[in-house]
Amino acid sequence: MSYFVNHLMGNASVEFSLDSLPSLYEELSKADGEHSDVSLTHESEWCLAAFSSGLVTWENLAGEGEPKHMRDVPQDKVLALWSLLSEGKVSEIDSENWLAGYG
Repeated sequence: MSYFVNHLMGNASVEFSLDSLPSLYEELSKADGEHSDVSLTHESEWCLAAFSSGLVTWENLAGEGEPKHMRDVPQDKVLALWSLLSEGKVSEIDSENWLAGYG
């Protein structure tokens, strides 16, 4: 399965090393009004985006289902969810306590 990440400044990396996910999350420390999130997207079009505010959004970019969110998500939880998504474990992620919409 393949995935890619979107960095804070908008550039993407394909098959970004899972060992480097903490550095992706750390990019959020430089977030501003224009650049506010980093994300991991699986080839199935499921995307998990993290924001510097602690907001995490979960959505299918191809329009399958409705977007969901969680607030105040700690870094270790975001990293665990990204790892699951990199492996295509969509149902495990979907079973989390999501709220409707983008938050």
